[in-house]
Amino acid sequence: MYKILCDGKTLHDVRDPDYMVLSPKISLELNKTGNLDFGMLQTHPHVNDINKLKSRIDVYEDVELLFSGRSLTDEKDFQNTGQISCEGELSFLLDSIQRPHNYGTETTEAGTADTNIEIFKRLIHEHNSQVEEAKRFEIGVIDIESVTIPSLSTNYEKTWDFINSNFLEKYDGYLRVRHEDDVRYLDYVKRYGNVSNQVIRFGENLLDLKKYSKAEDIKTAIIPVGKDNVTITTANGHNGTDYVYSQDAVDLYGWIYDKVDFSEVYDPDKLLEEANKYLQKCIDLAITIELTAVDLHMIDVDINAIRLGDLVPCISTQHGIMSTFGNPDTYYLVSKYELDLENPANNKITLGRTISTLTDKQVQSSQNLETKINEVRTEMYNISGNDMEPITNETLEGLLN
Repeated sequence: MYKILCDGKTLHDVRDPDYMVLSPKISLELNKTGNLDFGMLQTHPHVNDINKLKSRIDVYEDVELLFSGRSLTDEKDFQNTGQISCEGELSFLLDSIQRPHNYGTETTEAGTADTNIEIFKRLIHEHNSQVEEAKRFEIGVIDIESVTIPSLSTNYEKTWDFINSNFLEKYDGYLRVRHEDDVRYLDYVKRYGNVSNQVIRFGENLLDLKKYSKAEDIKTAIIPVGKDNVTITTANGHNGTDYVYSQDAVDLYGWIYDKVDFSEVYDPDKLLEEANKYLQKCIDLAITIELTAVDLHMIDVDINAIRLGDLVPCISTQHGIMSTFGNPDTYYLVSKYELDLENPANNKITLGRTISTLTDKQVQSSQNLETKINEVRTEMYNISGNDMEPITNETLEGLLN
């Protein structure tokens, strides 16, 4: 059962018709602030108790906190119905400014931070020093890869904007707000949610599927430039050229050059190594599969609910999709969750997975084989029961051939 509170006062509870809002909907997305929208009649007992940017709006499903944030806008329509729009707690990071500071190994500024993790902590401390306690974050779990930073400077950017462009776009991970014992923690994690045991399956709860690939980021030749304009000419075996390339990619896409700065690398051999790693990412075509599905928990409470950031197994043999049960690497990430609090049957989740390969034909061939293997595994599992011995891929491939 859903409930909406404003500073502890009930705005929405279906058990009391006097305390209900109109068409409440939540939209949650990874590394986004998230939002809550609803209408409110002038007869509501707390219609005048929502203070813009100040009041805390919480949404619960039973005792689980689904959304917490603040009211952003209040509009009235022709029927004098108030339309309330709220944004999630990550929006608090829009209220502080990162004054000019120099971070990294090359700076002489006192008390500097030398890694991306330490710099991130400093940014949050700077945010906390500027805002009231209700908008501060305690540093929580940080398990992203630690990277040494030569130089990184702030210059009056909003904290959210700086983190988004200098961290979220560079280091794989997700910002997660977590509440424990009345403390608001800010985590920066590789895995946001849990591994779900609910299955998204064609013919049951799969609503839509999109599969697309983007080629605009393809580069077939890289000119790396290191610290003090160091190049790879002395280390490169390709006749002392200043670039690296992939002949297979050139044959497929032609010559597409890009110059890439590696400002922390000063050794030509190391620069060559880093350039080849970077090139591999540039020649792989990203095949993205996006699914839209229904959370069956809304229909059957005995089925575990799916939440934002969860990894979920998906099966649709018609589309060549077959997650391997017990292997989260083949599961799909819940990147967006839309909740209709008035009609939970309309709740919708968006899941995605990106596979990198030289061509989309390679991924199709790989998926076809995996699909066949898993179909046989599933069929044998259904026949033998839950206590059957694990079946290896090698055994199944032998049966298929």
